[in-house]
Amino acid sequence: MSSPNNLIAIGRSRYLFDGIQYLASRGFAFKAIVTEEAYEEYDIKHGDFELLAKETGARFFMIKSLANEELVRIVKENHVRAAISANWKYTIPKSFLDLFECGILNYHLGNLPDYKGNATVNWTILNGEDHIYGNIHKMDPELDAGDVISRKAIPIGRNTFIAEILKQAEKDVPLLYEEALQRVFSRPDAFEVRGSLRGLRCYPRLPEDGQVKWDDTAEVVCRLIRASSRPYSGAYSYLNGEKIIIWKAAELAPGDPFLAVPGHVVAIKKDTKTVLVACGKGMLEIQEIEQDGKKMAPADLIKSIRVRFKYHGNAG
Repeated sequence: MSSPNNLIAIGRSRYLFDGIQYLASRGFAFKAIVTEEAYEEYDIKHGDFELLAKETGARFFMIKSLANEELVRIVKENHVRAAISANWKYTIPKSFLDLFECGILNYHLGNLPDYKGNATVNWTILNGEDHIYGNIHKMDPELDAGDVISRKAIPIGRNTFIAEILKQAEKDVPLLYEEALQRVFSRPDAFEVRGSLRGLRCYPRLPEDGQVKWDDTAEVVCRLIRASSRPYSGAYSYLNGEKIIIWKAAELAPGDPFLAVPGHVVAIKKDTKTVLVACGKGMLEIQEIEQDGKKMAPADLIKSIRVRFKYHGNAG
């Protein structure tokens, strides 16, 4: 059935799931939902999308290639003018992009036209940016190069952890999809920021990238901890040869001058059960750690200032 509100959805993650639910409640009709195996850290799996397809009356596809005859037929027969997407990891052929008068509208969390690609939120925190944009942009044959249709900034403070950014993004996505769809349905060539083939390309980060280098400044170490924290595997170091995950820490304001080897525990605060650790410049307050799968306050493990966190060159 032809309708100006017919859509299809392509991708994975809660961003897309919540977007579909919200748009369906707003009168948009989903004719197909296309997904693939979810990453381990995603709380929404392909089975959730399959149930959502049944609830919305959409045809469900679990495929890796969008060059699917049945999917193309559904798009053409229902005169689907636009699609929404998030976290689709495969190349979308130009022939499929060209099926949509108003484009495939993708959610990307990163300051486009920079911060294209992978681990953009992690890299944004590591680089000390003071905000990150959630964008709805048109998919393009080139990576994250299409025009941005709508966007919203999420502020990043010196104590903002990655989970806080992701949580805010989840709240913002549904309304951003709706705003972008309204714009392109009114004018298919509408945009807020012109896309570009150029820009900062971000590549994936691995768990071993979270090892703390205590020679760095307290600010840099704190950024690493905030960027590596939940839902990721966490920043880590070694204490007495044992791996310690550091889930939460804060950079201390400059105080009295001190001399200490980076990584050395310089104070144990009994009232807060935190510990202070020297860095290459400045000091860090470690607030939550984990050892052997057990989360704890640092002072529950560390009882002496005659200990030092160390970097293991080939550790993972």
